[in-house]
Amino acid sequence: MNLCKIWIEQCQAARNIEDEFGVPDALAYLVGEKFIRFLEAADDNAEFKAELPAFSAEIQTIFESWQLAEYLEKARATEPFDPTVYEDDETAEFEKEIDLRRSAADLLLVERARAWLMKE
Repeated sequence: MNLCKIWIEQCQAARNIEDEFGVPDALAYLVGEKFIRFLEAADDNAEFKAELPAFSAEIQTIFESWQLAEYLEKARATEPFDPTVYEDDETAEFEKEIDLRRSAADLLLVERARAWLMKE
């Protein structure tokens, strides 16, 4: 697998998205989808981990630091968890726990993205 080629293509796609749809959509695509998933994959794969410095550096050439900071701040803000949307049964309790864990994991990924992308 040529990971370098993958993230380079994703960065180019983000530039095209920015040209056609604007910065917010390009940020959502590249940072919110691709970079976050890349970070997640890097936990278990040394090849992904090795590509993180170059990938994050390229993202920093595409977006201004204030755009990245603003996007990452908004990405941290999520809807408050509302347990009342679930019925009171065993399955619902399990679903609430999974939802809470997923939200926590997503928040940690956003914080890791911030650490990589907000380096001076």
